[in-house]
Amino acid sequence: MNRPMNVKTIFASSAKITASFAAVLALATASSFAQTKQTPPAGGPPKPFTVPAHETFSLPNGMKVTLVPYGNLPKVTLSLVVRTGNLNEPADMPGLADLAGKLMKEGTTSKTSKQVAEEAAGMGGAITTAVGVDESSVDTDVLSEFGPRAAALLADVAQHPLFPESELPRLKNDALRQLSISKSLPQNMALERFRKILYGDHPYGTVFPTQESIDKASVADIKKYYDGNFGAERAHLYVACRFDASEMKKAIAANFGSWAKGAASVTNVPKVKPQHALDVTDRPGAAQSTLLVGLPAPNATSPDAISLMVTNALLGGSFGSRITSNIR
Repeated sequence: MNRPMNVKTIFASSAKITASFAAVLALATASSFAQTKQTPPAGGPPKPFTVPAHETFSLPNGMKVTLVPYGNLPKVTLSLVVRTGNLNEPADMPGLADLAGKLMKEGTTSKTSKQVAEEAAGMGGAITTAVGVDESSVDTDVLSEFGPRAAALLADVAQHPLFPESELPRLKNDALRQLSISKSLPQNMALERFRKILYGDHPYGTVFPTQESIDKASVADIKKYYDGNFGAERAHLYVACRFDASEMKKAIAANFGSWAKGAASVTNVPKVKPQHALDVTDRPGAAQSTLLVGLPAPNATSPDAISLMVTNALLGGSFGSRITSNIR
């Protein structure tokens, strides 16, 4: 359910909810404390950085497009972000959005999964999908000369997924294996309890699907989820790196212009009540422990949001934080 970082985060944050100001700490084994701590060298001055110029426009069907010419590498990144994810799943089917994202890559109404993969590989890239709580994406990186063709392929995958019944059992088995591994990690065990305390029965309080929800998911369920949540109205295409802007605009209009608007985005902000709660999950013999401390904080629209995120990372929200440095 976690999203990888990509170009869209330069311009927009997907955090449209009450954020949790969390301090994350992995406690090392006793042997780590015996090591002599060395003082790191002083940091140098920050290097100057200018956010690249970009152009954003909308197609008549409501789909937004952002073009970001940047760098010298002869590649182009295309990321189609759709405002739907685990937040939009039926309450009794957590993980349905993830299965939909994976099955979306398994062919379109005009191409088999092999043909999609081979076409992307022929352009020097691959088609990938990612599903988060609020957003999902279909992405590719190809050589610059193939930018317009990549836009056409991305549009086909996003607008005309086949959702083949034959591939669903394999994807379910993969999901069940990943679920078993993920829930055995102390960081994830802590996160599951942490989010449940903060958000309760709201979708943000659910970190993992269940075996039951994975087992009962059908292609019909996936198609219903897709039909109700994918469309131009919720979509934003980001194109970055080196490309011919004129040709890319033509390709985008030709391949995405007829996409139906679809349903409007759903707003479902959790009501987080400040509370004092302590939850301990004992796991005898574990080599590490994970501590999560959190409280409600301003959302991403707050002028203090960036400062809070930096402070959080500095104090305990990253592996390079002061707390981690002090105990290792």
